Amino acid sequence: MRLSFILLLMLFYTGFSVAQIEQNEKELFKIGVEQQLSGDYTKALNSFTKLTEINPKKSIYFYYLAISKLQLKNYSDALVDLNRYMTMDSVIAEAYFNRYIANKETRNFQFALADISRYLTYYSNDTNARLARYDLALKMSENSEIIEDGKWLIKNKQANDSLIITQLRILENENMKGESLELLNFILEDPQVSVRFFLDRAFILFSIGHYEKSIKDIDRFLISEPKYVQALKLKFDNYFYLRNLPDCESLILELIDLQPDNGTFIGDYGHILLQKGDWKAAEKQFDKAIRFKSDNLGYIYLGRAIARYNTGRAGLACADWERSLLLGESISRKYLNKYCNKVND
Repeated sequence: MRLSFILLLMLFYTGFSVAQIEQNEKELFKIGVEQQLSGDYTKALNSFTKLTEINPKKSIYFYYLAISKLQLKNYSDALVDLNRYMTMDSVIAEAYFNRYIANKETRNFQFALADISRYLTYYSNDTNARLARYDLALKMSENSEIIEDGKWLIKNKQANDSLIITQLRILENENMKGESLELLNFILEDPQVSVRFFLDRAFILFSIGHYEKSIKDIDRFLISEPKYVQALKLKFDNYFYLRNLPDCESLILELIDLQPDNGTFIGDYGHILLQKGDWKAAEKQFDKAIRFKSDNLGYIYLGRAIARYNTGRAGLACADWERSLLLGESISRKYLNKYCNKVND
């Protein structure tokens, strides 16, 4: 009987001490949470450090300890505690966001991207998380995430003009013209949007051969910027492909008036005169374009060769076609083969 009593007594005292420890844990945990909520992160860190020492098998203590360290900008140690928490227990979604912060601040960008992406599988409509991943993806040049998050942010009216411009640049680099056009169509439904996006859409419409629609968007843009050279040049290019020579000539003369030393504009005027059959005037403009160093000299020599051939100077024309070919204008080979094989300079 005596032995039995002692055993019972020991069990009683053992049970009492465990219960007392659990109660202390609960009270300390409550204190630690209140310290975090009040912004006293140093005290919270001390509280949760003690809790991990009392009960190192309780994963949630390491999670709250990591939060305190994140707030105190101790990112490396926070990352250690978050990893420990996430290997001990089922993980709450917010842990991925917090570990994203720790990984990003310790420059573990690939891991950070993986964590914020995992978080977004739980909370896909979290604007802050979308912005966070977008900024990180920009830093890492991860275009698929940039495009996905940029599209979401724009659709949900969370994007400024700078983000939209970046999105259009990325889509252009990826040659995603359809997506660019869809994006601009959506943006331009807003009557308050910047008129510059009409010009952006005009460039895309021109690139896919919708010349008349492109001109309409350019005209919308030119209402606010009537002398904007880039827009006037694009309008000229549209009219050129539509073979509207009168409007082409009017526009190119306006552009030359704005930039009289622009060799490209002067060369374009030469090609308009070429289309009109005014060979001598065209040659004069091509000579001038060469002097002013047009940015497409191959095209200029091609035009001057045609003007010279049609004024009876086949030898000089063939020399210009050869120059044009050397400068990358491959169509000149056709002229050389057709008109120059039997020419004696």
